[in-house]
Amino acid sequence: MLRRFFGFSLISVVALACARDDTASAHPRNGARSSDDGVAPRPAVIAPATQPYKIVAVSAGGTITGTLDFEGARPAPQVIRPSVDQNVCGNSIVEKSVTLSGTRVAGAIVWLTDIRSGKAFPLERRLDLTNDSCTLDPFVLVMSINSTLNVGNDDRTLHTNRFINVGTGQIEAVAPFNDDGEVVPVDRFREPAEIEVVCEQHPWTHAWIAVLDHPYYAQTAANGTFSIDGIPAGRYRIRAWHPSLGYVDDSVTVAAGQQASVAFRISHAAPATPTVVAPAPESVRPAASSTPAVPILPTASSTPTSSSTPSTVPPPSR
Repeated sequence: MLRRFFGFSLISVVALACARDDTASAHPRNGARSSDDGVAPRPAVIAPATQPYKIVAVSAGGTITGTLDFEGARPAPQVIRPSVDQNVCGNSIVEKSVTLSGTRVAGAIVWLTDIRSGKAFPLERRLDLTNDSCTLDPFVLVMSINSTLNVGNDDRTLHTNRFINVGTGQIEAVAPFNDDGEVVPVDRFREPAEIEVVCEQHPWTHAWIAVLDHPYYAQTAANGTFSIDGIPAGRYRIRAWHPSLGYVDDSVTVAAGQQASVAFRISHAAPATPTVVAPAPESVRPAASSTPAVPILPTASSTPTSSSTPSTVPPPSR
């Protein structure tokens, strides 16, 4: 009888220890949402899709190639003076959110906003987002739904990354880190969305993710060029977006097996205003279940409509 009692006690202790496991992971939101779960909704460049994307056979698919040029005064890099963790972050950080080669914009996202059927998604759907020197790299990222985002920490300090759905204001996920070298896989991107990533300990830290429910997108190269292939013949709306510059829309006709081109020109407008995050005390770590998991982005029918004339639109007011 005594042996049975001690055996039951040992099992109870192990169960309680497992229940208190603080292993780093992307925590999904559990239970009902409250008014403290996020921020106010804002206009987003990606909205929910009105109909699902269908994978179909594409014969003699066409290609869209193009460029994105910037018009206006060259944006000056922002200099940040860290108020915490200077031994890791340094005394100043030069935030280069916009990379230009002459007038060409690198790192902008280009996608078809109204395509609802076409080729299959790429087999490899794993991307990286890294906390590096108290900033997030890359600053802009595009991915398709049901992909995995490996969020990492290269700093010897605590980071707690929150993923905010811009359109709803809800926190979709939280990735906590205790030390450098940690990686948290986030695979909760199941709906189109514009996502803002912030850090609770370092309020100047931001990144932006475009999550799309189709594979017809690209990110501009260092020379400002892009290419999207395997497109069924037809006429489409196409958008180029950079969170620090705004977005511009155009339309393009794709012929079977042919190449079409688009030359985007975007004027500098007020940059997107990031969410203001109050610095969290270094000794405080949010409870695992108190904050969420991750989001995603747009498509044609899931994107704000625009006129048939190419236009430059300032970024949504933040």
